[in-house]
Amino acid sequence: MDIQYIGEHLLPGILGKTFIWTSFFMLLVSGFFYVTSLRKKEQLKSKVRLGDTFFLLHFATLIAAVVTLYYLIFNHYFEYSYVWQYSATDLPTKFLLSCFWAGQEGSFLIWALLQGSLGFILLGRAKDWKPWVMPIFLFGQFFLMSMLLGLEFSSFKIGSSPFTLLREMPQNAGEEIFRQPNYISMITEGNGLNPLLENIWMIIHPPSLFLGYAVALIPFSYAVASIFRKEYHSWLKPAMPWTLAAILTLGIGIILGGRWAYESLTFGGFWAWDPVENASLVPWLFLVASLHLMIIAYKRMHSYATTYMFSFLGWVFVVYATYLTRSGVLGETSVHAFGDSGMALHMLVFNGIFLIIPFVFLLIHKKAFAAKDGDEVMSREFWMLIGSVVVALSAFQVTITTSIPVINKVLGTTIAPPLDNVNFYNTWQLPFALLVVLLIGISQFMYYGTTEIKPFLKKLGFNSLIALFVTAIVAFGDGIVRIDHILLLFFVVLAAVISIGFIIQYIKKTSNIGASMTHAGFAIFILGVLLAFSNTLIISKNTSGMDLGEAKDNEENLVLMKGVSQPMGDYMVTYSSKEDKGRESFYKVDFVNKNDIESGKIAFSVYPSVNHNSRMGNVFNPDTKHFFNKDIYTFISFAQEASGPADSTGFSQVAVEKMNLRDTIVHSRSFIILDSLIVDMKDDDVNNAKLTARFRILSMSAGIIEAEMKYLIENGVLKQEDAFIEPMGLKVRFEGVSPDSQEIMVGLYEKQEDFIVLKAVVFPYMNVLWLGTIIMFTGLTYSIMRRVKAKSKTESTAAVSREK
Repeated sequence: MDIQYIGEHLLPGILGKTFIWTSFFMLLVSGFFYVTSLRKKEQLKSKVRLGDTFFLLHFATLIAAVVTLYYLIFNHYFEYSYVWQYSATDLPTKFLLSCFWAGQEGSFLIWALLQGSLGFILLGRAKDWKPWVMPIFLFGQFFLMSMLLGLEFSSFKIGSSPFTLLREMPQNAGEEIFRQPNYISMITEGNGLNPLLENIWMIIHPPSLFLGYAVALIPFSYAVASIFRKEYHSWLKPAMPWTLAAILTLGIGIILGGRWAYESLTFGGFWAWDPVENASLVPWLFLVASLHLMIIAYKRMHSYATTYMFSFLGWVFVVYATYLTRSGVLGETSVHAFGDSGMALHMLVFNGIFLIIPFVFLLIHKKAFAAKDGDEVMSREFWMLIGSVVVALSAFQVTITTSIPVINKVLGTTIAPPLDNVNFYNTWQLPFALLVVLLIGISQFMYYGTTEIKPFLKKLGFNSLIALFVTAIVAFGDGIVRIDHILLLFFVVLAAVISIGFIIQYIKKTSNIGASMTHAGFAIFILGVLLAFSNTLIISKNTSGMDLGEAKDNEENLVLMKGVSQPMGDYMVTYSSKEDKGRESFYKVDFVNKNDIESGKIAFSVYPSVNHNSRMGNVFNPDTKHFFNKDIYTFISFAQEASGPADSTGFSQVAVEKMNLRDTIVHSRSFIILDSLIVDMKDDDVNNAKLTARFRILSMSAGIIEAEMKYLIENGVLKQEDAFIEPMGLKVRFEGVSPDSQEIMVGLYEKQEDFIVLKAVVFPYMNVLWLGTIIMFTGLTYSIMRRVKAKSKTESTAAVSREK
């Protein structure tokens, strides 16, 4: 017998599913017209127009699906599983935005929207490549849209719909609540957003990352299309700006994720080599390698096979990252990964398609590529090729280690992932970093074709002397003593000096500035990483006298009693106040320079916080004081939480007990006995009554204590006198009468000490790291703009020529 549910908002869900399926079919129809347009030249334009039309219909219905899901989230329609799982009524509006991509379905949908937006741009930019490129691009969009269908065939699951009702979820089958027609009235609140995601950086980081993933599809599409078209050279020019854009957008997404980790997580840094972080880094590395090989192939007309291979891998590893992070295969090895979605096989199928088919066609067409005359060691292209291979090897090392759970699953092995991720990856990646920054430096003094060795050595020698001088100053000033770190510092400074020199030398020849600026930014970024994380200093050693147990805890954390100053590095610090804002508690910690102790002048204050979440556990949010030459990074390791509401005297409720005459409560190694209970009411007037309870306390430490508690109503005015048991620091208060018996409710209150445990870390020269990223992304942006402008100028010239 069907249940007629009351209050469900079914129409938006039906519309959402209809939009998804309509968008999916419009995509298929669009792809059909693009593919068939290549069969007959006379039908090319008409079928391409039809392909464009149906793609626009796909994009329009996709937008409608996005708007529908936002409508459900903002209206708190908790009957929908996705809305209930990731949102709540007490979330600020800005974090309701984050709810959209907090789960798998929403993140696939926003990724598809961003990718669709790029397809819209591609319609106008692809020109004569459109009928070749669009089918490949649409297949990438098909991959994402299939993830939203929500079909199941036996054990094979094709996607998951964000418009599924809570009662339709398999795990909720048979639940008693969904047999009630009015179950909606019982679900008044959602599960809520993971408190780690309640951060401003998480509003912009995921979309930026998905945009980078989306842009990575376009160079892949040009590469595959060029093989089908047998145009092995002409695809490079239109593909290079898109490759630059992919490097820029994905790089920004990665850095924003690092910034979120630095601002929100408490591991003390911006990169922890977490598997999900690695999964986004690997495609970026392959995109960087493929860009340099594209330049070689375009300028020297060789190395096509390697260029194709790396161009394929940029997108292939985006798809593989999707499998790693969304299939559940990473298990407990990552704090960021999604759980098992049941779509692992679905994702593996697409991984296989995107990997195998392009490489098969590459092998078939490889003989048609122009042969390379030979390798000139003293040439820019040779060392660019070597640098690209080094970057690729770096990516493969990260991939293999990150894929240990996959290897174990496929081969049945029990290989253990690294216990210390940061140390393991840093050790492996250091040689790659050394080689890359060295090659960035020396390759800029080389020319395409051949380079005279004497002028090369002269320029390199002069710049090496400058770099050596700067390295000595920085290493001494920052206390860098490890040989490998000093060597990396020298190579980084050398690359930065050479790149800056090129910018100054070719400031008027704008074609050279973008690359040099990007290289300089990357070198400065690596310099910032080296300076900040090779010499971090924990200044929060415990000098309070309160033992935290483990030696490491006492070495890294300081107990701060409220209002009591403690020494910390060059400062005296004081936990001065606490302020509650919604579910978040902010703890004000004042820092006073030791030279200003007498005046008490506060140098600065930090406000680390605790986000209270009863469903998912509390989250400790750091706060950082930024200086020009350092960051002081602080977070709360522990905060004393009252177990109940505190009264005006600072006593907090620790328990409420039922008591009858002669009953005993055991508390803090003491027995509290209700000896007598006297009720006095004048003329049965409830507005004038008195209740007196006398207690006898048998304390293990203070002996026998007597205390009296009163509850008075005089002329309708309540007056309450608590029983104060001073040796125990305890108050006993009348809380009411038990509704199901004649027992009284007695509240026990204790005055709890207000303290926090704070950890503080100094990261020197973090601004160098952020400066490097700004310079690097500025260089990439400039390079994109220059290439787009040059392409537009070429097209305008060609149009004028056709008119003549």
